[in-house]
Amino acid sequence: MVKIERSFPAPESLAEEAKKVNGKYDKEDVIERLKLLQREMNILYKQLEKIYKNPDSKTAVRMVRSLLKRESAFTAFKRCYVREHAVEYPELQEYVLLDK
Repeated sequence: MVKIERSFPAPESLAEEAKKVNGKYDKEDVIERLKLLQREMNILYKQLEKIYKNPDSKTAVRMVRSLLKRESAFTAFKRCYVREHAVEYPELQEYVLLDK
């Protein structure tokens, strides 16, 4: 197994929004949503790190699977992150398939 250097940047769509002229994040509801997104993504990152260190961890896989369900908050961001890192997490790709 090859160790991959990792960092967890904000999802690309947030960076794109920040570049827009009216993409300021100064309204309270927007700031609150960003904090919620950040919290959800941090939970995902921690569970993915557990899977990365121990691929046989059934509890971490179960937790990630629940985070990737439609009912979970910000599922699209989380699924997109897992899709973009398919090389690192091939066992999770079945949970992020696009609906046909």
